[in-house]
Amino acid sequence: MAKIISHLLCVSILFGLIFVSLYEQSTLAKEKDAVIPDQIPPPTWCIASASATDSQLQGFIDYACAGKIDCRFILPEGDCYEPNTPRGHGSYCLDAYYRIYKDCNQIGTIVYKDPSYGNCLYI
Repeated sequence: MAKIISHLLCVSILFGLIFVSLYEQSTLAKEKDAVIPDQIPPPTWCIASASATDSQLQGFIDYACAGKIDCRFILPEGDCYEPNTPRGHGSYCLDAYYRIYKDCNQIGTIVYKDPSYGNCLYI
């Protein structure tokens, strides 16, 4: 009889430990997924770096506009056509690419100020 009570006690302790462990894991997962305002990263954009050459930017525009991103906005009559320069179009393309692929490329730079202007929205 004492042996049975001993086994039951061991089993109940084991189940108790498992329950506590699962509860703690669940609680930690909820805390980890909780959004704390101070931990929200600031919005970022990717634009042409100051050291990027027109040739590099044009190469990236050609690459990105060959099916990687939507380039309608930098075409004539598009909201981001002006300024009609490799730097202007390149910045828009770099950011559009960054939004999809999470890569700012070696000719881009991350900025924390929205580069949108007029009707040209970097989103």
